[in-house]
Amino acid sequence: MTARTNITWLALVAASLLIDPVATRASDPVGVYGMIDKVAITTAAGGAETAQIWGTFAVAVTPPSRAYTPEEAYGRVQKGYLLFTCADAKALCHAEWNDLQGLAGKDEVAGFGTRWGTAPRIRAITEAPSAPDTYRLNVGVVRIGRFGEYPTIVSALKAARAGH
Repeated sequence: MTARTNITWLALVAASLLIDPVATRASDPVGVYGMIDKVAITTAAGGAETAQIWGTFAVAVTPPSRAYTPEEAYGRVQKGYLLFTCADAKALCHAEWNDLQGLAGKDEVAGFGTRWGTAPRIRAITEAPSAPDTYRLNVGVVRIGRFGEYPTIVSALKAARAGH
């Protein structure tokens, strides 16, 4: 490549970043953002562990287009519980579940899981636990702000948790 080609290439890249900054920053890998109320880890007779996580959640959804705001990448906020089992890397799953347990009852928004693959289902508080979703490891348990501040998600989570 010549120097002129390099400069042209860099100018095109810079221009594309200016034209579509949302698409470049909307790459949050987190599957669920939530405010955790309680976590119960149980072991069945066969040794399989499940984690039941109560709280208020926003689960990742397929964005409406390539150029989307981060808030469009998460579904509507719901109060209820998530039910997980771990397919592999059980020690890592257990460590993340313990991290979530440490956040229970605090006024903090945390992210966990991955947006790729099957999304977990938020169950109603009154629903009996059955057919747990597979807990998908990703970047660990992260506090809001690592991948974005998402004020609309935070506000919706806090309002739903408060019963508004």
